[in-house]
Amino acid sequence: MATVVENVKLSDVEWLVMRARGFSKTDIFAAKAWLITARSLFPRCFLIQFESYQLEKSSKNVKDAAKHLEEMLKNFPNEQRLWIEVHTILEALQTESTDQKSSFHTEIFAAFPTHIQCQMLLNVAEKISNVLERCRLLLLAMRKFPNLVVEHGLKLVELLMSEERQSGAVSPVNCYRKLLVCDTLPLVLTKISHLSISDVELYTWLQRSVEFYISYTTQPVTQDVSQSPDLLSPTKTSAKKFPMIPGLLDRESQVTDPWGSLFKLLQLFGGHLGWEMEADIFNKSRDYQWQYLLGVYNSIKQNPSERGQKHILYVATVLFLQCLYMYVSHVDTENLSGSSLSSPHVPVVILEKFRSENGETQIQPKIKRLRQDNPHLPQIMSSTNISSSQFIIQNFITAMKCFELLHSSEDLRRGPDQVHGGWNSGHGGWNSVSYQGAFQEAVAQLQSYYMGAKGKMKTRLSLQLASSFYCLRNLSKACELVLDVVASLPEHSPTSVSTEESQPGFKSLTTSGPVRHLILMQCSECEIVPFCIQLLITCLKERISNHNNDLNLGHLIVLLQYDWPKYESIFLEVIQKIQKQGSFTYNLFFSYVFNMDMLEELAFLDTQEGGRVSLDIMPTSTRALAQQRTVTRGVNKGVKEDFRASLEKQVKTVSDHINKVLLCFMTEERELLLQNI
Repeated sequence: MATVVENVKLSDVEWLVMRARGFSKTDIFAAKAWLITARSLFPRCFLIQFESYQLEKSSKNVKDAAKHLEEMLKNFPNEQRLWIEVHTILEALQTESTDQKSSFHTEIFAAFPTHIQCQMLLNVAEKISNVLERCRLLLLAMRKFPNLVVEHGLKLVELLMSEERQSGAVSPVNCYRKLLVCDTLPLVLTKISHLSISDVELYTWLQRSVEFYISYTTQPVTQDVSQSPDLLSPTKTSAKKFPMIPGLLDRESQVTDPWGSLFKLLQLFGGHLGWEMEADIFNKSRDYQWQYLLGVYNSIKQNPSERGQKHILYVATVLFLQCLYMYVSHVDTENLSGSSLSSPHVPVVILEKFRSENGETQIQPKIKRLRQDNPHLPQIMSSTNISSSQFIIQNFITAMKCFELLHSSEDLRRGPDQVHGGWNSGHGGWNSVSYQGAFQEAVAQLQSYYMGAKGKMKTRLSLQLASSFYCLRNLSKACELVLDVVASLPEHSPTSVSTEESQPGFKSLTTSGPVRHLILMQCSECEIVPFCIQLLITCLKERISNHNNDLNLGHLIVLLQYDWPKYESIFLEVIQKIQKQGSFTYNLFFSYVFNMDMLEELAFLDTQEGGRVSLDIMPTSTRALAQQRTVTRGVNKGVKEDFRASLEKQVKTVSDHINKVLLCFMTEERELLLQNI
């Protein structure tokens, strides 16, 4: 209850207030007259003045309401009801709501003289017990009155850092860190030209800033905070691009441009630390950014200094993490909240191309680091089905270069581990050692992710492992992995395999010459199947060149039907081998070979001109059939007739859906395929 001055009886004041309140809805002027009378009788009574304020407020009279409130702040600075009202006004300022009540409160605040606004904010911030609310109000005061930053900015930084420590927050993404990094530090670094703090403290601020933005940006969309023990970590998975932060309002939780905000903050820190940075360096092309980074690195090598070392460490680390994030968000579309791939359900993968006969697949020598034009670096081609391929490749290559730079010295090597904010930058989609040609190390890394993977991500890892095993000459393991991938593909109706949409976005998966070539492709059936078939064909060819085997020759003939006549030259080589050895046994032939040209070529082998090759390709061995014949003359005549009849029947039933036949072959004959590879 309000205090009444001059020993006035409370009942008299209440009676006057009640009389005024009775007219407030029917006769506003009568209500004001009663309050004027009451105030003349009791000029120092808070209850009467507060009622006058409420009357002007209900009448939407902004100017008079602000005048009454200003007088009460001067005459009754300790009244609880007054500060509750002030707090309501300041809350309206922070929420920026568009409803009538909040808008009116905002208008009242705007009607105050500037010094009263400032006093209100500081007084409420000083009185309030909730530290988070106090920080909010100080921030609001510094935004509206930038001159306050010099006096209160550093205090607020220390308060937020202290509260975060005491809260025991596990994740860098918490309410205190957000207010520090996104709201307070930009003000402090912009408005205070000469900070009276050490470089060590500045690096601590910078470290916490990078941790926050990296953690905020890379949080998995599948994370469900309702099951997490860390109450200050991101909350629920929702339709929002980034999760909410407990303790903050919806508006406060959202950072519309995390990377852009981090880059601006990095440049502000650079200004205070004496770093030479172009104002728009982070808006330049990846090539330009890399040349800038390389120039800084070479300059620091000539004139070493602690500030210079930190300069290259933080700029290279942030650029590395952003490029890596942009790349991984296209590769691993299921686990990043900011994934920007236009087809969010189709991951992409970078794989090694296969060597043609003109070259051998060899592990490249360890590449020299930090050269602008390294002839040993692999060339990366892309499937035309990936619309953002150049964006992906540029980010991958720039991340790779930054990774090498950061591993060029022990001091720099610790950088990414210090500031990645808990994000696993050794992500399965980022297989840098494979790009460098260190396939044994690549296998070890990929296998560590493989056990916990599932769905499309497991498919991608299987393809990467198969490619690495192939480069290590472990052909059986490579074939086993691609056959597992084929077996995991969903079943489709025959009509789905020949549509224009299901065509791969590349013409060849082979290459020749001394430089390695990689292919960026989608983890979709239309691009997975050609890769798997090419790997099987390449491995079977290599096995046959070392040791002729009818079973492998037969398997190869079946697979060579894919995308006919793409592999016609290889098929003709197989025919020459069969002619040279004079016989060929493959009892699966009529189950899987439907290509007209192949059938005609096999029929030709049975003629005089074709060399009268002994063909045992019937479902039941022709030798077994011959043994079952009881006649003594023309013992093979019936067998020959059966063979001719089978060929004619096969020609009449040529399959229009050879892709489906090949998928069935790779699934049903898996063990037989692996038997001799």
